[in-house]
Amino acid sequence: MFLMILILFFVILFTILPKYSHIIAGLIGKSVFRLTNEELDLRSQVRDLKSEQESVNMADEFARYMKIQRKIDKIMGQLKQLGSSRSQRLTMLKVGIKIAIHVVHALIMLSLVLTYRNEPLLQLPSSYFFPFSRIVAFPTGVPGGVGIACWALVCSTVVFRARRLIGV
Repeated sequence: MFLMILILFFVILFTILPKYSHIIAGLIGKSVFRLTNEELDLRSQVRDLKSEQESVNMADEFARYMKIQRKIDKIMGQLKQLGSSRSQRLTMLKVGIKIAIHVVHALIMLSLVLTYRNEPLLQLPSSYFFPFSRIVAFPTGVPGGVGIACWALVCSTVVFRARRLIGV
């Protein structure tokens, strides 16, 4: 009985977990891909230049105003380049986390199926599953037994239908 509940828990967990992989990746990415000193310096330069530009009257000193604007545009281009490389790494992290979740799910389910392939999770009279008793008992082959593969499939189907029913 414990194993049946454990499998149901894993199915629910690995159904929900991929939906939150972007949040997990964001938390990891904030600690791993921090702003560099160069980026912080460039941002402070942009702030300083914008405050200087605000103090310049555009009508009276147009050349100086545009010179400052060109400097701001150049620095903003550098910032965008640095930010795009960081966002690229963050995207790769998100994909990697999603793949890792699916691989861990597959490994856990495969190890459970291989470990408990010879013993049924639940033993019922074989007449309950009359036309499908061999399929339900897979991989154990015990008549009237519910195999781990069938139980995992039932749990996945129930969780999928429940998600559709509640609209998640």
